[in-house]
Amino acid sequence: MSSPFEGAAYVRERVAEWHDRRRPPWPYEVSADSARRVHELVGAGWPCEEGRQQFDEVWAAAVEDVTAAGLPVGRLSFGRWDDGDRNLGRFAWCLARHLRPGRVVETGVARGLTTRTLLEGLRRNGGPGRLWSIDLPPFVEDRARETAVAVPQGLRDRWTLVSGSSRKRLPGLLRTLGRIDLFVHDSSHTARNVRFELEEAWRALAPGGAVLIDDVEKNGATGEFLHAHPDVRSVIGRSDDGEVLVACLVKSGRLGDDALVASQSP
Repeated sequence: MSSPFEGAAYVRERVAEWHDRRRPPWPYEVSADSARRVHELVGAGWPCEEGRQQFDEVWAAAVEDVTAAGLPVGRLSFGRWDDGDRNLGRFAWCLARHLRPGRVVETGVARGLTTRTLLEGLRRNGGPGRLWSIDLPPFVEDRARETAVAVPQGLRDRWTLVSGSSRKRLPGLLRTLGRIDLFVHDSSHTARNVRFELEEAWRALAPGGAVLIDDVEKNGATGEFLHAHPDVRSVIGRSDDGEVLVACLVKSGRLGDDALVASQSP
């Protein structure tokens, strides 16, 4: 473990998971046409060519790099965690391309499928957009060596990997950045952690910015956040394999012309 704080945080998250499983499921309303709705929320056209052939090529290349390293891809393939889902990746790709964000923050990396997708989108935008990823390294050494295996060196010039838990690292990172345009949650999915990350990220999110949340169905944190923020525009859809729910939340307003002005790496 990286520090006594992180070790204690890990234990608290395991206890929180136990409490979450004892609560009744939140009655989420799931869209059967979530991909189109995501585009409507950010004012992008539909159907989306970005989300078809270009994304398919990027995702296939990322998966190929993971399997070429002799690693499986999918549910529970990274210890007790999953790789990023294809639909989460598709939403991340389309938001990165349509919003053209200057500052993107992600929590949870694992093998880096979603990370690579975001970085590839930022690269193709041609601007100075950057990604900051917060990741608590696995406690098993072999798993730690697998972290970000899908992210090639050629994409790492616009990427900063912040080691540690989001509870410890996210507030300081957001203070340094000042404002973000896109936030992706895919770290610990306990209600306490999801709500913490959403509240922190939402304060820093620029008008017109977006938030993606994986594994929404695990608890009511996303539903509680939406209830507390009735002005938030949102859509919830299913993962590519139908196993989990993915949410997209968009802040009222429109990203300004300065959205492409990214800060220097902290």
